[in-house]
Formats: sequence, C-alpha cells, structure tokens
Amino acid sequence: MMEGLFIAGASQASVNQAQEAAGTASRAAADARTQNRETQLDVEKLFMITEALWKMVKEQHGYTDDQLAEIICDIDLRDGQLDGKVARQPNPPCSQCGRMLMGRHPVCLYCGAVAVRGPFER
Repeated sequence: MMEGLFIAGASQASVNQAQEAAGTASRAAADARTQNRETQLDVEKLFMITEALWKMVKEQHGYTDDQLAEIICDIDLRDGQLDGKVARQPNPPCSQCGRMLMGRHPVCLYCGAVAVRGPFER
C-alpha cells in the first residue's frame, strides 16, 4: 500500500515538473513572439526612413533608381557573392598600437585606446 502511495506521489511530482516546464516554455514562446513583432516594426520603420531619405536625395540631387541599384550591387559584391547581405569587414587595427580591435569592445584590449569605428562597421 505504501509503495502505491510513493509511486503516486512520484507521478504527481513528475506531472508538476512537466506543468512547470510547459509554463516556462509557453512564457518563453510568448516573449519570442513579442520580440519578433517588435523587430518587424523596427524593420518597417527603418524601411520607411530609408525610402524617405532616398526620395529626398533623388529629388534634391537628381540621382536615379538605376544608380542606387548599381551602388547596392557594388556593396553586396564586396565579398564576391551577390546574396543580398553586407559583407562582414575584418576588425580594423587600433589607431594607437596597430593591433586588431576585438569584436565590439569600445577600447583596444592591448593599449586601452578608444576604438575608432566607421558609422557602418559592425
């Protein structure tokens, strides 16, 4: 009889653990959906900003859509592949000691100089 209670208790503990894991997974999925929606809104906003900036440049300076497409293609081909992705550039050297800057660190890990990066470097 006691053995049956122990098994029932162990089964209830397993059920509780499974329910807790399911709840955690459900919250994580909801968080991921929210983050995905926010990212989509950010992309849409950036697309509108980019389109507005292009419209201004085109109207004020007389550039054409073909010229823009050619520049986009040139940027895409920096890595030798026409794949719609910006090529990752190698880390630039430190302006003080000349060693390669590491990742996104704001300072050189070797000499402590502030890492100077271009506006489009990632």
